[in-house]
Amino acid sequence: MKIGYMYRMHVSPPKGGNHVHALELVQGFLKEGHEVHLLEDPTVPGAISFPGTTEEELKAFVNSVDVLYIRVDARHLGKWPAVEPCMRLAGDRPVVWEINAPANESLAFSWLGGRRLNVKESFFRKLKRRVHALRQMPGIWKEEKLRKRLGERVDAAICVSTALQGYAQKTLGIDNAIVLPNGGPLISEEEIRQRRAKRSSEQFTVFYSGSAVYPWQGLDYFSAAIELARERAPDIKFVLAVNQLSEAVPEGPNVEVRQGLNREEILDAICASDACVALHPEYFWSPYRFHGSPMKLFEYMACGTAVVTSNRGQMSELIEHGKNGLLSSDSPEDILAQLVAFRDDPTLARQLGIAGRQMILNGRSWQDNVARTLNVFTQQL
Repeated sequence: MKIGYMYRMHVSPPKGGNHVHALELVQGFLKEGHEVHLLEDPTVPGAISFPGTTEEELKAFVNSVDVLYIRVDARHLGKWPAVEPCMRLAGDRPVVWEINAPANESLAFSWLGGRRLNVKESFFRKLKRRVHALRQMPGIWKEEKLRKRLGERVDAAICVSTALQGYAQKTLGIDNAIVLPNGGPLISEEEIRQRRAKRSSEQFTVFYSGSAVYPWQGLDYFSAAIELARERAPDIKFVLAVNQLSEAVPEGPNVEVRQGLNREEILDAICASDACVALHPEYFWSPYRFHGSPMKLFEYMACGTAVVTSNRGQMSELIEHGKNGLLSSDSPEDILAQLVAFRDDPTLARQLGIAGRQMILNGRSWQDNVARTLNVFTQQL
């Protein structure tokens, strides 16, 4: 099969979850013996990159493939000159959308950007947030109208969460929509042991990986729990891997900040930790609420490290409290309580870490995602 994959990024080496998602799929398609044609991404060995500036170049790209696979995320399709012509040129070729976000995800910057937990905001700051959001609404409305129109030509949608399946079906009118969350890497027990051997301290260690810029990463929740731990659990060490520093990154004697780690270094840090956290705020402005599929959660579990995650959205669908992880509310007290539970019961942490890894091995790996995605393509051909 010749797969045309459009995603508007240079994905190798990966710099974020969106890059990892696309790269894992491309590499998986290639490994299964398929030909992968990319539009304007020359970074993936084995894939064929096409230019996409002119109509003739887009036509050459589309005519070279059997199926067209298009990533849809918070970035507006209306600002992507290639997408509509490619869908028009597809003819009777199947068009499949990979839906990662509705257009209103951009409002996270309006409502959550710069927020500090338990810090009361002034009337002026609240007004500024509302004005910022209102200014984006016409563009969001226009984008959703475009997505609905283009959705009429979509044969199937692969959605990273049940919330986005509802978005695809009810808002975009794409009835043939399945749910396929992000996946985790397949890491052997021997590799995990080798990575854990790099651990330099026996101190109970909690790891966080995420952005200090994007407000949906829940760093304000984690920072509040870290501050509370200075008094109630000063023996816990917190390691934060962030892409860049900001005022949101906590400081203190119980905090170690590591900036700019590559993916291998992040996997080392996960394996060398006793627990990992994936905390995400509610998207209260959105009818779909929290709709994401946290990449970090799958990587934590793939390494066999115990997880504490938010009791909402996909996290609460995948994690059964006390069985393969611990769920928490947004309160610092509750977040810290779950971490202390792991600190005080190493057997529990070990058992839940093993159970989380087993979930990845039993159908939640990138290898599984590749197979399911290819199955969708095959059904449409």
